[in-house]
Amino acid sequence: MNKLLLSTILLFGLGQAVAQSQMLELQTAILEAQKQSPSYYRAINTAENRYWNYRQFRASLLPQLNLSGTLPNYSSAIDRVTLPDGTFDFPEREQLFLSGNLSLDQNVVWTGGRLSLISSLQRTDVYSPDRRVNYFNTPISISYFQPMFLYNDLKWQNKIQPLAYESSRRAYSEDLEQIASETTRLYFDALVSKIGMQIAELNVRNNDTIFKISKGRYNLGKIAENDLLQIELNFLNAENALTNARLNYEVAAQELKRYLGIPTGQDLELVVPSAVPNVQVDLDKALNEARKNRAAVLDFRRRRIVAEQGVAQARGNTNYNFNLRANFGLNRQADDLQAAYGNPFAQQQNLSIGVNIPIIDWGQARSQIRRAEANRQLQEVNIEQDEINFEQEIFLQVMQFNAQYKRLSIAAKADTVAQKRYEVARQRYLTGKISITDINIAQSEKDGAKQSYLQELQRYWVAYYTIRQLSLYDFERDQVIEYTPDYLN
Repeated sequence: MNKLLLSTILLFGLGQAVAQSQMLELQTAILEAQKQSPSYYRAINTAENRYWNYRQFRASLLPQLNLSGTLPNYSSAIDRVTLPDGTFDFPEREQLFLSGNLSLDQNVVWTGGRLSLISSLQRTDVYSPDRRVNYFNTPISISYFQPMFLYNDLKWQNKIQPLAYESSRRAYSEDLEQIASETTRLYFDALVSKIGMQIAELNVRNNDTIFKISKGRYNLGKIAENDLLQIELNFLNAENALTNARLNYEVAAQELKRYLGIPTGQDLELVVPSAVPNVQVDLDKALNEARKNRAAVLDFRRRRIVAEQGVAQARGNTNYNFNLRANFGLNRQADDLQAAYGNPFAQQQNLSIGVNIPIIDWGQARSQIRRAEANRQLQEVNIEQDEINFEQEIFLQVMQFNAQYKRLSIAAKADTVAQKRYEVARQRYLTGKISITDINIAQSEKDGAKQSYLQELQRYWVAYYTIRQLSLYDFERDQVIEYTPDYLN
């Protein structure tokens, strides 16, 4: 009965341990990070902010229907009035004023002006000194306002904002590929440290076995005390290395869990990627795809336009200014509402042109223009340098990636050879055919080969996703990489 109870408890405990362990592969980790990592939320919030900023700009180009009014404006006061004989009187005035305006406004992109179609109605109720009601009606009025002839900000924004939005859309895809690279780094940091911990555990067991066997040989006089002490030191060093390896794994695993939103108490079973895509990236294709797909290319164009805008604005704001305001409408005044909308209507027209021409400005306008032109030239130099760096980065990453597959293949073969060599050396030491120095060398090379293989594997995957990010192109599937934000679905 006790044995049955003990078995039940052990099975339950094993089931709990298995339930708390989560198997995690690299691709799964990347997909999770692209849905719930802190970097994802930053990317989606940035993209959404820029999207609605662009929507706001596009809305400003559409007709705007606005309703405004005064409901009501009541006043009661004693005013001073000059009588015909030159004396003053102080009558009490009490009145109520109501008004409403309905306007349809349209910004004109090509001129930078504003065209408005307006209809308004006003009512005035006078209670004192005489009781009367008055209506003033403007059924239709057309007005146009041109603030400045020399600079049109709306036209420049119409060039800049679409580029900024398209750039942000591409930047979102780049951000998600950057998340893949970051996840790969964290995943392999945890994986390498866990395998390092497993190697350290194996080394402790092997050194323990060797130390026990060596004590028996020492007692039989087959090895010297110096060799036994060296073996014992190796065993102690292995235990110390295991303690450090466990700490390194715990730190790396916690960083990965926090990034993926996995509970810190969850145990992870990290899987070594068994296969890698054998892809050779063509440099010319990578450059062409990057020029077509990357946000940076649009940013180069946008920065050039912004620099040109600065020059145009400097030339338009030189105090040489002309503005136009024109209005045509119909109106009528009456004592009741029906008569206010009757015929005939009186016409109202207004045309005004404002002019400001500085006579002497002591070179202010010229200096302002020269400064803007100098800034444009500086921006051009910076953009050209950024374009060179843009292409140079792709060139280096392509060269590194194409060479990485060969380095990974060599590291994998070296790992296999070093593992076999260590097993042979261990068996030969147990039979007394080699010295402790030989087994130490074999173990060190085995551990180093395993670490080198994992590091090369990490470099390969990081380089793989870096190439995808730099070109926004999937060379394995031969297609453009594009992610659609959730708020657009």
